[in-house]
Amino acid sequence: MPSHTKPSAPEADGVPAGDLRERVLKFIADRRQTPADILKALSHPPVFPKTSVQDAIRELVAAGALTYTTEYGRSFLEPSFDRPVRVSERIVLAPPDRDVPPGLGDIVVRLRSGAAFGVGRHPTTRLALRGIEFALSRSGAARTRAGSSVLDIGTGSGVLAIAAVKLGIENGVGLDIDPCAVTEAAQNVSLNGLAGRIEISDRGLDRIEGVFSLVVANLRLPTLERLARAIAALTMPGGALVVSGVQYAEQAAVVAIYGRQRFECAWSVAEDRWMGLVLNKTG
Repeated sequence: MPSHTKPSAPEADGVPAGDLRERVLKFIADRRQTPADILKALSHPPVFPKTSVQDAIRELVAAGALTYTTEYGRSFLEPSFDRPVRVSERIVLAPPDRDVPPGLGDIVVRLRSGAAFGVGRHPTTRLALRGIEFALSRSGAARTRAGSSVLDIGTGSGVLAIAAVKLGIENGVGLDIDPCAVTEAAQNVSLNGLAGRIEISDRGLDRIEGVFSLVVANLRLPTLERLARAIAALTMPGGALVVSGVQYAEQAAVVAIYGRQRFECAWSVAEDRWMGLVLNKTG
């Protein structure tokens, strides 16, 4: 009588199931997709059997790596942020209670999921974080010297101010007019051990004094245009402005508006239909 052994993970056309799951994750890494989009891309023309792709999606959802979201009656799959997620070369976002394997040079920003915007699920948050990392990289290292500061306009969860300080900025201010965001951002600042270095406030921009080496604004174009002069006045010469919340078709308008305020575009990256920009203020 033949012996029986436990079957190994199923394969799709010779590709292990684990590799197929990685293909699914890679496919939606920078842009959420509908389940139909994933099936079409990975099984038509036949790359993997349709049933194997469906199994991979179910396994990733069950494992907490993917999550379903709904917008305007359509269902999408996107990476789950109920686990540690790397959003840039150095920045990892993680819930408070999840272990994060140490990585050389990594900074971990811990966030409690709440009502405030900015836990990493939206492309504009991820783009802003990548822009901050670029603005504070070797070419912008002077922005992290003693006395450096970040101003986060519309701070939401506080994630951008927290990341900037963890990347080397000395102190910061996060502004938001939403009382819920002010409360949650302050809690996240404390969660990351930065209560003495980041102030969360509901003050208006007109009540902020001094200049900042880094200003971050994840805001829509009309607001960015309305605040252009105030933002320019609050950004020190040689400082940087990180802008997100801008759609691809609006990039030229933002560059032109802030060009009149002596900013030059040094970096731009797209994700889905959204753009992240780093604008350096000239002397």
